[in-house]
Amino acid sequence: MVVSKRKSRNFGLDLVKVLACILVICLHSLTPTSLVVKNNIFNSSVYYSGTIAIPIFFMASSYFVLNKKDISFYYVLRRVVDIFFIIVGWVLVYSICQLIVKHRFIFLEELKGTAFVTTSSNHFYHFWFFWALIFMLIISPLLWYILHNNFKRYLFLTFILTLICVGVDISLHLDNSINIQNIPQVFRIYLYIEYYLLGGLIGNLRFIKIKEYVKKHIMIISFSAIFLYFIVIIYSIWNRNVIHWDYAEANYGNILVIFTSVLILIIFSVLNPKNKKLIEFIIPATMGIYMIHPFFINKLMKIHFFYEYPVFMVPILFVLCLIIVEIALRIPVIKRFFKL
Repeated sequence: MVVSKRKSRNFGLDLVKVLACILVICLHSLTPTSLVVKNNIFNSSVYYSGTIAIPIFFMASSYFVLNKKDISFYYVLRRVVDIFFIIVGWVLVYSICQLIVKHRFIFLEELKGTAFVTTSSNHFYHFWFFWALIFMLIISPLLWYILHNNFKRYLFLTFILTLICVGVDISLHLDNSINIQNIPQVFRIYLYIEYYLLGGLIGNLRFIKIKEYVKKHIMIISFSAIFLYFIVIIYSIWNRNVIHWDYAEANYGNILVIFTSVLILIIFSVLNPKNKKLIEFIIPATMGIYMIHPFFINKLMKIHFFYEYPVFMVPILFVLCLIIVEIALRIPVIKRFFKL
């Protein structure tokens, strides 16, 4: 049974999710508006290398969800309840700790901060991703129905969403940047529907010929993807001064980022990585790492070395959080807060 389960897993997709988890840590560890990052080309490059992380997460999710045999109401409800528990549970535990230590109960304030903040000023600012996932799960039965019953309509919908993303991206260069910046990340729904649609498309059987072509020419296509990835980083560094928006999220709707993210996901979906045991060990902890890593960033930032060289925080944060989450996943009650 263990062997058959292993064979059914797509370890390439597991690997890209692990890499995306590391890239998210890059996004949060290096503040693009700080002089240490902004005036250092290496730090800036490491930060913008994380641009593809969120697109990868959304596509990897829909790759499987939209290509299930069916999506029942029970499945959607169970997944939504699980995610909602994570959001409310973490905020409630933190608020109770604040009440005990500082005699302030800040539950509603922190809960609001999981969705309605535009900057990382809140302890749970990164939980916007879970709200976005809830929305995508709610509409996933509709997207699944279109994908499996009217493929042409699905392609048309994907094309329309791509045009919307590109249109918004162009508007950023026409003095519309500040208006988009003021929209909290969770409400930029057009971006997440776009990547969700693309992930579902890549995972669909109708896409198999393209994946076979990629697998056949894996070396040249991989080098092309690496080249495009570097172009994304270079473009992002240049673009921040053009649109006056330093954060990587500004480029999620850029056609270059969309194409590069899609190409990378396709490549990893056909890969057969060697270190399967290591991937199996890390992959259950990725969401837990995502949940807790921001709590350690401010602590490490107080150490002068990490403030001056924030890039060194990335591997330390990843390993530290991995150890904590792996321990937590082995404790019956506690693991409920770390597993999705």
